[in-house]
Amino acid sequence: MLTKVTEQNFDEEVLNSDISVFVCFTTSWCHACFPTCFVADELVNRYEGRIKFVRIDKEKVPEISDEYHITVVPSIILFQDSQMIKKLLGYQEKVALRDLLDALLAGVEAPINVSKEHDEEA
Repeated sequence: MLTKVTEQNFDEEVLNSDISVFVCFTTSWCHACFPTCFVADELVNRYEGRIKFVRIDKEKVPEISDEYHITVVPSIILFQDSQMIKKLLGYQEKVALRDLLDALLAGVEAPINVSKEHDEEA
């Protein structure tokens, strides 16, 4: 299950994490967010101890959402060593996310199979 992150624990859970962090920005009204979070929930066990998975409600943390220019939900940001390294907009397929996370752990750049309007490099 994804850890819920707020403004109070964002630095601790995301920026100060010893491992890479998968951040899923959602809202309560977003219909595409449920399947995205479901896919992320399925990946939690596969990457346990190697990648941390967290969820942020865009509307409840406006300062963080604004800082990272979250205008589309769901949005996924990957952080490594407190830096944003990849930003993905919209629903993402499980296989594409798995490939991206495997490449991240291997230390190589991996393309993700999404259309250009939904893929935004950090």
